[in-house]
Amino acid sequence: MDYQEIRRLVSHRPFEPLVFHLDNGQTQVVNHPEIIVTDVMVITVDDYGKPVYIAPEAISAIRHARSTDRRRTKRSTTRR
Repeated sequence: MDYQEIRRLVSHRPFEPLVFHLDNGQTQVVNHPEIIVTDVMVITVDDYGKPVYIAPEAISAIRHARSTDRRRTKRSTTRR
């Protein structure tokens, strides 16, 4: 994925957690806006505070993490 597109998505404010889908089938959740994006490397941290290094070309898709947390619920209907 183009590093400028990644940079645009992570710089959106207010920041919303993102999920990076990688070419090898893995995913990386980005919960914090503290992320470094260069033309050769994306650097973020995992849930344990450990650095994660990803090559931009290894990112196949990015989506907002909140979109996966939504649960479908039926609206309750009340009869009058």
